[in-house]
Amino acid sequence: MAVRHAARKTSGAVLSGAIAAGLLTAVTIAAPAAQAATTCTGTASVYGVLPDGRLTFSAISPSTGNLSRVRIGPALGFEPKAMATLNFNTVLVTSTAGALYRVDVLTNNNALEVSGVVKIADSGWTHDKLTYDGHGHLYGTTAAGTLLQYLVSQDKPAGSQHIGQRKEIGTGFTLKTLAAAADDRLVATTSDGRLLSYKVNADGTWDRDDLKPSGWSAFDQLVSPGGGLYYGRIATTGSMYWYKDANPADGSGTDITYHNDDPVTAGGWTQKLLSAQPDTFKCTTSVDTVDRDNISEVKAAGRNMMNTYDAGWANATQWDCLERLWDRESGWRWNADNPSSEAYGIPQSNPGSKMSVYGDDWRTNPITQIKWGLNYIDDRYSTPCGAWNHSQETGWY
Repeated sequence: MAVRHAARKTSGAVLSGAIAAGLLTAVTIAAPAAQAATTCTGTASVYGVLPDGRLTFSAISPSTGNLSRVRIGPALGFEPKAMATLNFNTVLVTSTAGALYRVDVLTNNNALEVSGVVKIADSGWTHDKLTYDGHGHLYGTTAAGTLLQYLVSQDKPAGSQHIGQRKEIGTGFTLKTLAAAADDRLVATTSDGRLLSYKVNADGTWDRDDLKPSGWSAFDQLVSPGGGLYYGRIATTGSMYWYKDANPADGSGTDITYHNDDPVTAGGWTQKLLSAQPDTFKCTTSVDTVDRDNISEVKAAGRNMMNTYDAGWANATQWDCLERLWDRESGWRWNADNPSSEAYGIPQSNPGSKMSVYGDDWRTNPITQIKWGLNYIDDRYSTPCGAWNHSQETGWY
């Protein structure tokens, strides 16, 4: 992480003179936010089941939204109800009779070939929807709106010995669509058109963020291969649309890019079920350069680092607490020096030299200071809001 020192240029004086002379109209330009360098890799792999029971596979280019491969395979041999893709060659599908099947895909390259369809449970799988997060957790909803979580311990589970630890997460999950977007993170739509994001915590509790209040009611299928990509199918037209969430963990939908004028296809998606292979598309974001004297850039870097430090912190509530905390402590200034103590820097480490464990440049680098500050908050208060609440009560943290 490099620190860019603020540049001083004479062009500002020239521009001021031109404005004074009436040659230009004075315009106030807001300082740009920190630019994050994002590297995305992978593809979107989507399995489906046609109305006649045949399995399908589609590959989509994440950067363009274009279809790169479509394959149609054999019929499953039963009436499917819900499906979840575990990995590139294993798909779980339930039947309308409540049985659970494992579909073993041999290849989806030049043709879609299946090596076997194995019933691994005779009954009990009456879920309306299924989705797998790619990190060991299978999620399902019931007709009554209960969200259930299961632990999948094998790439090719053979039964209850490999799909167990059933946990009831909560009720009220009456959803139109459901997809896993990341590790224990779900994205869903409702009949009234809301786009929702859920974070399921390790203790079984959950947090919900309303990404969009309306506009998503037309989709009857929603899938995500990870990396903030969402694909929605409209049943009435068979069209597939794609969307990119710049930060799927921030609890906000304001950074979702719509591609409504450039759908994946305008028709042809007639599958009754769709399921994306998880984690086939990933994005890594880092702030490459930060002007240490530009508070907006420093804050943007801080938020990105907070989200990366702990996925449980990656929401608007925790960011609000961290921003307020360090607004009060230092104004997010790298050189904030407390005259009455040895506290120094953005997090006001006391003494400032404690931050040297994260770098010898702790006196001048806001990134080094933020790293230390996040670790300090984690050790002492568990979350930024824990630190902020303590600061509100005592005046320090």
